[in-house]
Amino acid sequence: MHWLRWAALPFALVYLILLAHQLESIVSSANLDADVASGPVIGELFGAAPAHANVVLGEFAWYSTLLFDLATKWLPAHRQVWAYAPYVMALAAAALAAWSVSQVADRWAAAVTAVLLICASPATLHLELSTTQHAPVWFCLALLGAFLVLLERRGGALRWPVLIPPVVAIGTIAGVNAASDPLVSVAVLPPFTLALVATRVLVPRGDTGRALWTGLATLVVTGVAWGITAVAMSSLAVTREPGLHTTRIVVGHKTATNFTLWWKSIAVLGNGDYFGRALSPASALAFACAVLSIAAVVSLPWLCWRQLRGRTRAERSADPGASARVAFFVFWCSSAVLLTLAFLLSSAPADIGADRYLVGLLYPAAATIPAAAAGRPRVAAVVLAGVCTFALGGVVSMAQGGTRLPISSTPPVTSGVANQIAEIAAREHVTVGYAGYWAAAPVTWATGFRVQVYPVAVCDHRKHLCRFDLHFISSWYWPRPGTGSFLLVDPMDSDVWTRTPDLGRPRAVYHVGRVTMYIYPYDLAARIRSVA
Repeated sequence: MHWLRWAALPFALVYLILLAHQLESIVSSANLDADVASGPVIGELFGAAPAHANVVLGEFAWYSTLLFDLATKWLPAHRQVWAYAPYVMALAAAALAAWSVSQVADRWAAAVTAVLLICASPATLHLELSTTQHAPVWFCLALLGAFLVLLERRGGALRWPVLIPPVVAIGTIAGVNAASDPLVSVAVLPPFTLALVATRVLVPRGDTGRALWTGLATLVVTGVAWGITAVAMSSLAVTREPGLHTTRIVVGHKTATNFTLWWKSIAVLGNGDYFGRALSPASALAFACAVLSIAAVVSLPWLCWRQLRGRTRAERSADPGASARVAFFVFWCSSAVLLTLAFLLSSAPADIGADRYLVGLLYPAAATIPAAAAGRPRVAAVVLAGVCTFALGGVVSMAQGGTRLPISSTPPVTSGVANQIAEIAAREHVTVGYAGYWAAAPVTWATGFRVQVYPVAVCDHRKHLCRFDLHFISSWYWPRPGTGSFLLVDPMDSDVWTRTPDLGRPRAVYHVGRVTMYIYPYDLAARIRSVA
């Protein structure tokens, strides 16, 4: 019956087979989400913008994604690289987390970690494919977690000529992403620092001192890369959306609301999206996954405490694997706690779309629970049963479609609608258009830039169109004399559900599905206001 220990692996294999069969359609569907498509659209059009144009990104400045896109834009197949690289990054993060577990536990625990991270829910998969929605943060989390274990386990045997390249490379990656996303400074860098210090205090050996200094050197490189990235992006006039206060601390009723969003987000991310579904075997499975996922995350502080207590400093110092285990559990558990506290006390969460902030809770649960269960047969059996249930939920979700529509006021346009718009635009000899945020970037990307559609919104009590407030290049709204343009109106779009009276009479009107396409003999940018 030894083979039963590996019962979770077939679920991951089936999941990957289903994913491979659907990956192209899943990636295409993800890029019909404006939040996802805005990244490659800005990356593609960045070089064509005049030197004095400015670029406004999202609620956080995803510099690392933009830099990656610009660095690979010269590749003939860069569209495919941009589309599929996020999932490669997600698999790399799973591999790094599994390797870390293998160093502090055993191969069974590492395999279970890999299964948990591979069998992602539709919500998690969608967020993993969006590098403008915090996906690079979770790669950094797994990367620094693995580097920490390497330092504590083998750092004493590695000479500085061997350590310097990874210190520079990992510090640079962490620094660029820290400049890009404040979640790195919440869920990645403080746990890394805390784990280094805690290990040095609890396991006072020479190798932990070396690990501490190497880790601090990595943080110095991180700080330098952070500063250079910020200065470089500022010189290129690239900024995040101005006027936001997403880091404001809140308490009281908002904290209670955030707590509800917290546990619901964990359920949705953990293959447990049973909300609003009729009772069926699939919804019952989703409910079980929700309970398991929430229980796993809630148990992390207790699990860390249990792993750290009960041994003296002398006993830990005599155990060659103790430093790596201490660092491992402190890092992952403190990351989960800090991320949870930041979520609960933040003004940023607004609806279930806030689950994008909490993907980082899956990694600590997937890493620490199998590691803690390794070598304890009864506990391992219970964990294995839960993992198989979770993985089955992922397989069922993948069999049913594999991804979800974005959280928005309107569903995204389809590729078919986008191509019809491009065909009409070609007949009418227009290449530039305007639409609501949720349609603009997806149409641009889906048509391979045959048309370029820029985001706008109805403003001034339906009197005018205004520039949208994020994910744009300012030159998109500079008038092009002698150039026609078009406007896409969707009655279900809260941004552009009607055309405004100041636009004048269109020269032609087309209906594509529920979208109305108005063709104008001039560039609408001449009448678009800069702010609402």
